[in-house]
Amino acid sequence: MPSQRDDTKAVASKKKSTPPISSQIGSDSLTSPEAQVLVGQLLTLLEEKAPEGIPLLNQLISILQPNPQEIVESEKRSRSIIISGMPEAEKELTASQRQAHTEHSMTKMLDALEIETKPVEINRMGTLTGGKMRIIKCVFSSQKYFLEAIRKARLLRQIPGFDTVYIRRSMTKAEREKDRELRRQARELNEKEFGGEKVYVVYRDRVVKACDIPNLKVSNSKNL
Repeated sequence: MPSQRDDTKAVASKKKSTPPISSQIGSDSLTSPEAQVLVGQLLTLLEEKAPEGIPLLNQLISILQPNPQEIVESEKRSRSIIISGMPEAEKELTASQRQAHTEHSMTKMLDALEIETKPVEINRMGTLTGGKMRIIKCVFSSQKYFLEAIRKARLLRQIPGFDTVYIRRSMTKAEREKDRELRRQARELNEKEFGGEKVYVVYRDRVVKACDIPNLKVSNSKNL
């Protein structure tokens, strides 16, 4: 039967094999003094009771730690719109001529919507191929103009020359996949219940009836 002395040696050896706290978590990994104190206390507890759990804690901290690139991209998306259905210049033109055509088209659209600003970025997305109209990504200098563009987007249906142009917000890949699935559900409901008539639509990440949107807006404003 192992002696108590042997057990003590085993525990001591186990503790000794655990890397020091300073090597496990960098000084800049935590964003507030309170968080540093809590993690320090948790690490001390793990060192004494379950040192094998320290790597798991490190993994959790690395997952929760903000990614600077994601923060920048998220901020940029918050003032970006995607435009589809905007006619594209002929493929035979030079790259600079096609870019000038895209920028001119965007300027005309903003004029039609009476949005007084100059975007900081205007680019066609994807590879140029014959017969396929590429979407446009437009980045504004402020979220103010993004919100104005989204709010006025429905007016394009009534403006000659822009009645087939659509505006939506810029989304991540996961958000696009979710939006695509919601729109598929809306189409199926419209086909099944109303013979294809557009009754169900996607609104604020939900499939709802278009006639219910005004009430939803009132409800949302009351909850703000």
